[in-house]
Parts: sequence; C-alpha cells; structure tokens
Amino acid sequence: MSNLAFEAPVRVALKSRVVIQGPSGSGLTWTSLRMAQGMGGTVGVVDTNRGSAALYAEHFDFVHLPMNSGKPELLIEALAVAAEQRIGVLVVDSGTAFWSGRGGLMSQVDHLTLNKYNGNNNKAWIETRGLEQNLFDALLSFPGHLIVTLRTRADYQLQDLGEGRMGVVKYGTKPEQRDNFDADFHFTVTLDMAHAGTVTKSRVLDVPVGAAIEEPGEDLGKLVASRLGDGVEMPDALDIRDQALDPAMTDDDLRELHRLAAKSNLLRAAVLNEHEEVEALGALIVREGEQAKKENRRRTSPAANPGQPAQSAGDAQDSPLMPEYVPDDKAFVAQWAHAIAVIGGEDAEQDLNTVDANLRQEKADGAVSQHDYAHVYRLLEQRRASLGLQYAQSNATASTA
Repeated sequence: MSNLAFEAPVRVALKSRVVIQGPSGSGLTWTSLRMAQGMGGTVGVVDTNRGSAALYAEHFDFVHLPMNSGKPELLIEALAVAAEQRIGVLVVDSGTAFWSGRGGLMSQVDHLTLNKYNGNNNKAWIETRGLEQNLFDALLSFPGHLIVTLRTRADYQLQDLGEGRMGVVKYGTKPEQRDNFDADFHFTVTLDMAHAGTVTKSRVLDVPVGAAIEEPGEDLGKLVASRLGDGVEMPDALDIRDQALDPAMTDDDLRELHRLAAKSNLLRAAVLNEHEEVEALGALIVREGEQAKKENRRRTSPAANPGQPAQSAGDAQDSPLMPEYVPDDKAFVAQWAHAIAVIGGEDAEQDLNTVDANLRQEKADGAVSQHDYAHVYRLLEQRRASLGLQYAQSNATASTA
C-alpha cells in the first residue's frame, strides 16, 4: 500500500529568496542593502568583496562579516551563525565567490581533477556535488530573508552562420554561478550600468517578469517580503532545533519532529548544535533520537499523551526511532506547534495555560480531530515539562474535553 497521498495545498508564509545580478559596477552591493532595509529586521552582510560593504556603513544599519575565501563550508557556517544571531535579512555579497573565487567550488573541482583523478573532471565533480547541494540547502533553509548578489559576464556561444560557416556569437550576459542558480529562488532582478533593474524571475504577482525598475530599493524589498510572507506561519529551523534539544523529548517525539522538518524542507538546514558546532538539522534530530532511545526516555505523565495508553519501558526500547505521525490538518498542527515552541520567559506558565484553554475550546467546537488534538496537547505538556512547570489540573480530563 502506497504512503503517498494528495492533499489540499496550504499557502505558508515564506521568507524572501532574492538574486540581484549584474556586471561589476552596476550597484550590486548598494541595491542589495537598500532592498534588505525594506524587508525589515537586522541586516547582516557576508562580504567577499574585500570588505567593500563597509564603505556604505554611514548610509545603512547592518552587521558585517568580511570573508576572504570562497569555501562553501565557510558560507554554510556563516548561515548557521547568522541564524543563531537572529539576523532577519542576510546579504551574501557575492555568491559568485563561492563558485569561481578562491576556494570556491570550481577551484575545488580543479584541485581534485589535477591531484586526485589524473585529469578526470567528471569524477572530481561527482565528489564535489554533495558539498554543492549542502550549500544550496543551507541557503534556501535560512530562517530569515536572503539576498544573494551575482556578478555577470558576457556569454558567447558557437552558432551556425549559414553556408557551412560557424561562428562565436555574443548571447548577452550570464551570472558567474552554476546554471539555473536561481531556480528555487523567488525573485531575480538584473541590473545594468545605470543601476536600473529588470525583473527576470518573479513569484510575486505584483512585479511580473519583464518589469523595469528605475532604482530597485527599499520599496521593492518591502513589497517582495510582504507578498511572500502572506500565509500560515510555520516553524523554522531554529524552532525545530530547540525542540530537538529539549531533554524531555522521547524518541517518538523526535521521529515526529523529523517528519515535520522533512515536510518543511529543513533537514539540511545549517544550525549550531548544543556544542556551538555547525550541524545539519536532520542529523541533529536523528542523533538526539538515538540518545533518547539509549536513555529510554519516557513521558513523565500518562496524561501527556491524551487518548493513548502510557508507553511501557519495553515498548519504548523496541519502538522505531521516529513514529509515523500524519496530521489530519497540517496547517492547524504547524500553527499550534510553533506557538507552543516559542513560549518561555516570565509569562510562560500563563501563556501555556492560555494555549491549554484555547486548544480545549477548539476541540469542544469540533474544529480539530481527536488525532491532531492529542498530538498538539502532548507537545504542550512536553513544553510545560521542559520549562519545569507543574502539569495543569485539567490535564487528566483533557482527552475528553
């Protein structure tokens, strides 16, 4: 029996993924900073252009990370650090450095070709593809808005000129990056030497492909961010990371968390683990799940899993690492899971009690299935336990509310 199933789509709130491309001198850094300011939040710049973004420090408010290497591993680490610092908009200026710059992917392929594979370029690329994909996954799963600048160069192709003659013809310009770099990005604008922009890719209906923008800036950044951000809020990589590191999580809980991360395309998100080391989110969840199983963690209260019998130690030991939980209403579960995950601080107990009351009211109103209610209520009690708070008296009857 197939586990595949078609479901009604849910529009989720997205963080902007923007490419700004153009020749050197077209205003890539300036335009990216202007658009970043319009998106809102703390702006961070990964600067591979010999610190040139600092020249604009008096015009824009941002934090700065100069980088003199194009090693993809360094950018993955920078993405994890930027996420940890809750940088709202990250500018990578420029993404070309991680392709054709010193230590970039092309440089690594050339090194492997000459020194390991006796000139076999194909084998060198095979070895490097995993790193390339890890870089793209880390970029696209960054929990804030992302702007990547790319330098372009003239593109020439061999063409049949007729009458048996072949010739090299200029086909405009192309970015110095892998082909279709922006395939999974939401918006691409190409600049000319007058700093004017032309939209060459858009998932924002208000700004279609071909639109000419005299000086792309704050207004465009704000528009792109607001349109893409219109939807159901979903947990980001840090929300899921924090849940995974909760010592109250069982191996069952971590399997469910792994499924959530997979559905959100966050398994390869770069995060800092409990040792402040860069680790892929999926690997962190699996590692924590294995540890939870090794420690034979169990829920501290049978009521923490309403509607289901308490799990025995033997069952816990023999259970798979990650259970197959499939929500009836993905949007409902995601919203409540996110709301519960971010609760903390002085008002945590009051906030948890409020969520408790609202959740039980949703159940009483018939707005949620017993299946989803039991799962979300268990997340609520896990969060309560992780904060060292007493279980509410209503828990014992929660499953029949």
